[in-house]
Amino acid sequence: MDTTCIRFCALFLFLCFTSLNAQLLPEDEVKVLETISSKLQNRWNVSRASCMQGMGLNTTDPTYRRIVSNVTCDCSFNNSSVCHVVTIQLKGLNITGTLPPEFANLTHLRELDLSRNYLNGSIPSSYGQLRVSILSLLGNRISGLIPKELGDIFTLEELNLENNLLEGPLPPNLGSLSRLRIMFLSANNLTGTIPENFSNLKNMTDFRIDGTSISGTIPDFIGNWTKMDRLDIQGTSMEGPIPPTLSQLKNLTMLRISDLRGEQMQFPNLTGLTKMRRLTLRNCSIFGPIPLYVGAMPLKLL
Repeated sequence: MDTTCIRFCALFLFLCFTSLNAQLLPEDEVKVLETISSKLQNRWNVSRASCMQGMGLNTTDPTYRRIVSNVTCDCSFNNSSVCHVVTIQLKGLNITGTLPPEFANLTHLRELDLSRNYLNGSIPSSYGQLRVSILSLLGNRISGLIPKELGDIFTLEELNLENNLLEGPLPPNLGSLSRLRIMFLSANNLTGTIPENFSNLKNMTDFRIDGTSISGTIPDFIGNWTKMDRLDIQGTSMEGPIPPTLSQLKNLTMLRISDLRGEQMQFPNLTGLTKMRRLTLRNCSIFGPIPLYVGAMPLKLL
């Protein structure tokens, strides 16, 4: 057998092996990614083979940690022959335009992070079809109401809508997110009170509504959030008093409450909160002595 024939046979066998072991995106998923790329002018070069070594999708420069363009695939489907996009992170890329509703068509997506861009318009109600565990739209120019449909993302564990132009009341439907651990809503134009349904968010560890116009009193049911590690309620339109149920949050390490309206109140009951590291109770019309047990807290900031 001559050299040319040997090389041809070797190439043929290699192509057959590659074809048998190809890990490809479905054609409809490619079209969705192309549509999103066009709307965001993100310059993806998408093909069915894009998940193989991240070709045409990832452009992150490791020297700039806050600038991220990352798409991750899971190629374990159908005996490792089919890939699906499971993570999209487009952070700090100065992307403009409105939020593409087509993200909702990526049925295997687990994380969508579009932080620190210049996206505007409203959050599409179709995002209620997402099955992500992480949804972050931090630091954009997104306006309008928070759609009640976000409460249908039963897989959601982290919701970050901080530093936008969102307005109106908090949808009670968000109280259905039983897996939710993190909810960041600070620095928006939100109004209304904290819905009663939020009492169901018993896995919450970090809740922040600083710099909003949310009003009413801090609800008693906050004592249900026994896994809470950090609670931020600074610069809102809320009123005192601070509820005694706060003493049930034994895992708190950081508590920040300021600018409560209403009548004077005594120092809140924080006995038993032995993990507290940072405590802010500023401009809350507190009168009377600071309890002695505060001196025993392992505080770094008071």
